[in-house]
Amino acid sequence: MPTQQKIIYAVLALSLAVNLFFIGAAGHTAMKWRAIKNDSGWIETRLDRAEESVIRHLDGEDAELAQSVFETRRPHLLLALRELRAARNDFHASLMAETPDPQAIAAALDRSQAAAKTLNENLHGTVRDIGLGLSVEARQKIAAHMQRRRYED
Repeated sequence: MPTQQKIIYAVLALSLAVNLFFIGAAGHTAMKWRAIKNDSGWIETRLDRAEESVIRHLDGEDAELAQSVFETRRPHLLLALRELRAARNDFHASLMAETPDPQAIAAALDRSQAAAKTLNENLHGTVRDIGLGLSVEARQKIAAHMQRRRYED
């Protein structure tokens, strides 16, 4: 009989652990969704992660250069990302209207295209400014990293 009681306790403990895991995962997902939906720092977080992923591959003066370029370009990138998100929200809202207005849809798409162009120019400008100022060793390190991540067509 004591072995059956131990088995029951083990099953109950395992069930509790699984339930806690799923409740925790659901809570974590809900918190992330709420942060994205409210746009509270989501864009800044994405930019921070992008900056960290570039800088962690660089050392010394190269890392300082990348940091200063990101600091210089950050306001423009944030503005472009916010404008792109707002334009896409307007597009969604114009599509969801009871009677969609073709002019509102076209205007939202034009805004989205202009914001995407601005964002693209700023991203490429950031990469260009960093790339032009890097040392030879840093460029070779990045090229080797990119080669490892390259997929054959």
